[in-house]
Amino acid sequence: MTTTIDATRQQTRDGRAWTLRAARPTDARELAHLFADVRREGRYLVTPPNAVSEPSEAFFIAEMIRADNSLALVAEADGEVVGNVLIGVERSAASDHVGTLSICVARDWRNTGIGTALMQGAKTWARRRGLVKIALGVFPDNDRAIAVYERVGFVREGLRRRQYRGPNGTYRDELLMAWFPDDEVAS
Repeated sequence: MTTTIDATRQQTRDGRAWTLRAARPTDARELAHLFADVRREGRYLVTPPNAVSEPSEAFFIAEMIRADNSLALVAEADGEVVGNVLIGVERSAASDHVGTLSICVARDWRNTGIGTALMQGAKTWARRRGLVKIALGVFPDNDRAIAVYERVGFVREGLRRRQYRGPNGTYRDELLMAWFPDDEVAS
């Protein structure tokens, strides 16, 4: 069951115009480039720079965009992809009510409201799709992202200690968060 999100023109808090729209397979190369840029910052994504090639990541992204059980939205400004949100839905009959969310916003477009708008678009899609839970993982020191997730209704579920190996043999924890559409409707 494919559920679409209509494209909407929006404006950032600092006045820049952008569009929230469904991703197209032709966006895959630009999305892979966005992920590589954020990965090079060394702070927000698990996979280290150069761990995956942009062409292979673009192929994977294009396949996810084509899948009928996932969501891929982009934030586009002046013809450039500046952010995205992805939700992959579990394939097991025991957990196909759960989606796993990831989000990425280009450095120059953070703190402008794009992340919140992407999250709201993801929530709209999840409700229409009938999902019961949307899960995500975030590094506990990413205060800005955690604030956005909590503002849009995600709750903290737990902490996976030393979940990821970082540079120089260090380890990073992962904060698990989730949003439950039924809980939001009830309150």
